[in-house]
Amino acid sequence: MTELELNKEYTYPQICETVGWKQTTGDSRMAQIREIEDANEYYHPINKKTHKPKKSYIFTKKLRDLVEPSRENSAGNNRKNIQPMIDYLQSKFDLDDNWYSFTDWYCIKLELMYKGICNAVYHSDEIDAVCEEYSISDERLFCEYVSVAKSELKNIFLKALAYLDKKKKITYHDQYKFTYQLGKRTRGNVITDSLNERIEENETAVCNDMNEDYNLSKKMKGRQLLKIIYSKEKLTKEFKELSLGMLQDDEYAINKLNCELSNQHPTFHTDYCSICKERPLISYYRGIAITDMELEESDPECLALDITNKIRTKVRKSLMKSYRKPMKRADLQAIEKALFQQYYDKIDEDIILLADNDDVSDIEALFGESDNFTDNSDNWGEPVSMEHDFSIEEMLDMPTEGEIQMNLPLANTDCVGQNDLCRNKSHCAELHSELFCVTEKDLDYIDIDNLY
Repeated sequence: MTELELNKEYTYPQICETVGWKQTTGDSRMAQIREIEDANEYYHPINKKTHKPKKSYIFTKKLRDLVEPSRENSAGNNRKNIQPMIDYLQSKFDLDDNWYSFTDWYCIKLELMYKGICNAVYHSDEIDAVCEEYSISDERLFCEYVSVAKSELKNIFLKALAYLDKKKKITYHDQYKFTYQLGKRTRGNVITDSLNERIEENETAVCNDMNEDYNLSKKMKGRQLLKIIYSKEKLTKEFKELSLGMLQDDEYAINKLNCELSNQHPTFHTDYCSICKERPLISYYRGIAITDMELEESDPECLALDITNKIRTKVRKSLMKSYRKPMKRADLQAIEKALFQQYYDKIDEDIILLADNDDVSDIEALFGESDNFTDNSDNWGEPVSMEHDFSIEEMLDMPTEGEIQMNLPLANTDCVGQNDLCRNKSHCAELHSELFCVTEKDLDYIDIDNLY
């Protein structure tokens, strides 16, 4: 899918051609138009002859990635797939101004998944441990399931936020968290949305350059190629180095980040705390901060179960089409029990009702009692690493070693977030006259043994 250019006029057919969608009619076409309008800020240009707005679009800002509406969900009320998430956010949300990664949203704020299971797929030793603990025989299926589940949940989450924003019921910020080398053993962080477009432009350029160098794909271009790049460790490392290098060498981007640092931290000092060649960027990844929400009363436990069963249904349907070998039902059940904080043990009326426009027999096939869960045909789809690898934002959301939270204050010592960190249960050590604090929540990001 090619990105839509800003400040360029597009008709509906031109939009479909650019993003790779098939032109449709009726409810399906309206669903596509709603998705296009929800994902972008735009206006309709004025016809110079009639002085009335045209039906074409000029996009001024991208709000999120486009997600092509599925045909089965395009008829009628297209909001029904995200309504449980809308209600859940409004009933459960604990108001604060903090930024959270997508994984933290799924696991900590929304309490839908377990963080240890979500992060395990990024480390081979943890994959082995989880599969052994939960008696999962297919490690690849475990990784695939978690990846697709997070992608489906992210889709619902972002669409719910966009809907609430359109209805003026929420204030939220889609931002990146940048981590840099503050001191010899400490990391500094700054969170901002001022470089969102810059990052997409840089990553698009890096991906296209790597495609020319390695002939990754003739059909894909831009950030689509991350699905291939992140399937190979060598390419992943090169992509991260090139992307970070572009930001580090970008005077405009560094000035923006240092400006944000000075605004966010009153004790900021250019000589000691700024991002520069001596204190370079280490990583960045995307997250969401919700600062205001119109709350309503609902049953959050029931809604969480509703969302979970929608995700389970979507993931099983997706894997049935794409996974390259038969899947054991026992493995699927074990993965779901390990991953989801809310879990239905058996199929019943509630799960069937969650099927939207699916045939009941299809749902029973997804959650029935046969030992092997697979398509009866010989068509197992494209290779898994191409179809359902980590989504782009999940890739950028992967935890990085040595990452810790910087909350204030910044001073001439290499102490990061000292005041806030030490209120919680923590592990503190004095290292070469520098104070370094690690809370329980940071232990999965830091190799403690390497600190001493």
